[in-house]
Formats: sequence, structure tokens, C-alpha cells
Amino acid sequence: MNAFRAALIAVLAAVLLAAASAGAASHKTQTCKVFSIPDGYVTSLKVTGVTCAKGKQVALAYRSCRIHNGGVTGHCKSKVLGFTCKEGQRMSIPTEFDARVTCTKGSEKVVHTYQQNT
Repeated sequence: MNAFRAALIAVLAAVLLAAASAGAASHKTQTCKVFSIPDGYVTSLKVTGVTCAKGKQVALAYRSCRIHNGGVTGHCKSKVLGFTCKEGQRMSIPTEFDARVTCTKGSEKVVHTYQQNT
């Protein structure tokens, strides 16, 4: 009986270790492809705990929220796709501005920078 119990504990430990390793791997930060948006570009996109496709959706939803709240120079103050986003200080010249946005939902994170023509 003790040998069975020891074998069972070893199997459970192996399963838990494999699950922990898989979870850690899915939370690595990935750099994704940049892409254009109307009148500008997403100039960088990094995701943690989500796919690049999901990161792109979040960045596009954030842009849509900004446009809905004041046009191209608008600000987004509501959640997008369940993510809470914070935009850093904008750097601007007369024809465009650049900003960095960090969106989080639990352990999931999407960080993107964008350039918006004004």
C-alpha cells in the first residue's frame, strides 16, 4: 500500500509540475507585428498571457474608444474588451502625436505604442 501511495504522489507531482510549466510558458512576453490604423500606425505591440491576435484586438478596440470619445485626439476612459487601459503622456508635433498604452486584465497584459496623424 505504501508503494502505491508513493507512486500516486509521484504521478500527481509530475502532473502539477507540467501544469505549472505550461502556465509559466503562456505568460511569457511576446513581441508582435506592427500594423496600420486609420490615420496612423501601431508602432509596437507586446503581449503577456494573450496571443498577438488578441493584443491587436485590444489595441484596435482602444483606438475605437478614443475616436468615439473626442475624435482622433480623444481619450479612452472605459474598459476595452475587459481590459483596463492607461495611456502615458502623449508626445506631439503639429501633425501627429505618439503615445504608449498599457492594458491589463488580471495577469494578461497588452502594451502598445501608436502614432496618430492629427
